[in-house]
Amino acid sequence: MPQFQAGAKQRTGLHEAYEREVRQHQPAHPPTGGQPEEGQASGVPPVLQRLWGLNGNAYGRAFRDLAWEDKILAMSRQLGIGAQFGGKYFCHDVRVIRLPRHGASCPVGVGVSCSADRQVLGKITGEGVFMEALERNPGQYLPEVTEDKLSSDVVKVDLNRPMAQVLAQLSSFPIRTRLSLSGTLVVARDIAHAKLQERLAAGQGLPQYAKDHIIYYAGPAKTPEGYASGSFGPTTAGRMDSYVDQFMAAGGSMVTLAKGNRSKAVTTACKKHKGFYLGSIGGPAAILAQNCIKKVEVLEYPELGMEAVWRIEVEDFPAFIVVDDKGNDFFQAWQT
Repeated sequence: MPQFQAGAKQRTGLHEAYEREVRQHQPAHPPTGGQPEEGQASGVPPVLQRLWGLNGNAYGRAFRDLAWEDKILAMSRQLGIGAQFGGKYFCHDVRVIRLPRHGASCPVGVGVSCSADRQVLGKITGEGVFMEALERNPGQYLPEVTEDKLSSDVVKVDLNRPMAQVLAQLSSFPIRTRLSLSGTLVVARDIAHAKLQERLAAGQGLPQYAKDHIIYYAGPAKTPEGYASGSFGPTTAGRMDSYVDQFMAAGGSMVTLAKGNRSKAVTTACKKHKGFYLGSIGGPAAILAQNCIKKVEVLEYPELGMEAVWRIEVEDFPAFIVVDDKGNDFFQAWQT
């Protein structure tokens, strides 16, 4: 480990805060010694959330490795692995903290924090219950997008027609085309896809509903009283990429609907089998449920809960052509 001069008093206070945070994650009576990987794992949450001023000292206190932070940030933007281009646009920061270790081991802990952190702090004291105050108007930080910045032409697509007719209509429009979908969608996500793949592997083929309808990657939240559905927005498409070619080859999943970019394998499969990938809007799941989803019913695998296969009726459901049957990919311009 490099040698560091002892920090100022404020730095020492930061290190002590780090050690207090780590101790909170340890058992009340930890065993003597302990494994280095246990200590490393306990240090990940506080480092992710707030302890960023660590500068180390000659006695082995934790320190930030600024050089490796820059390297890993650059790597995350070049790998191209994962949704949203593998970090090219949405990985904004990296923290690398080094802790003292035995010379014969080097445990590595990795923690991933989304932009919302998906956590809120709270405490209960004798004076009451206290919750962290969060931003109530996050939209103020987003660029304004008005209708005039989008394509003025919206293509109406009747889903209650044979799949061949739906495919023929989509084939007549380029990628980026705005669509308004009305009719029946079949909803299936991770576990349902695994179940369908088991059928294929057993020689049973795909069910007819997978061949007759667009497959929407999603799962419903609990339905509030007075509504046809709870929040029902699209999930990330990339997790289902490995199924697309084999499902299309079996005559199913000819049109899929989800959010985010997809791998080259999906573009290749769509060109090979004359299929499509449609993208919808990630985020406004409650608005989609309120305005566009008119009926929801379980179609198969009810024991899977929200991961079951569902049949839903939609009206003016917004979507865009992202990957077409000619091998064009809307996101290609941002991936190169």
